[in-house]
Amino acid sequence: MSDPIKEQLIELYNFARKRVILSMELRHCPHAGFYNPTDERCLYCHQDMECLWMNRNDELVALEQKSIAELKQQLLVALDFVESSLTPHHLSRRQCQCENCVWQRQVIEVLDHLNSSDGAL
Repeated sequence: MSDPIKEQLIELYNFARKRVILSMELRHCPHAGFYNPTDERCLYCHQDMECLWMNRNDELVALEQKSIAELKQQLLVALDFVESSLTPHHLSRRQCQCENCVWQRQVIEVLDHLNSSDGAL
C-alpha cells in the first residue's frame, strides 16, 4: 500500500530536479554530474552541492525507499537552492505566481502540515 504523504513529497521532487539540473554546467564535468568523493576536482568544484543533491535524488534513485524524514530534509535543501536562485527584487513579491514561487509555497505548505501532524502524535 502506498503512503499518500510520501507520494506528495516525491511529487514535489520533479520540479526541484528540473531546476537543479538546468542550473548545472556539465559540459566540462569529467563525471557527467555524478559526484565522485575521491576526485579532487569534485571536492573543489563550485557545483558540489548540486551534484550531491542530484546523486541522492535523481530519477534513478528509488525515492519510495527513503524515509519521510529524509525526503523532508532533501526537500528543504531543494527549497533553499530554488530560493537562492531568485533575485532579491523577485523575493519581495509576496504573491508571485511564477513556477518557482508556486512550488516554494507548495513545499512550505506540505512541510508545515507534516510538522504540525508530527507534533500531534
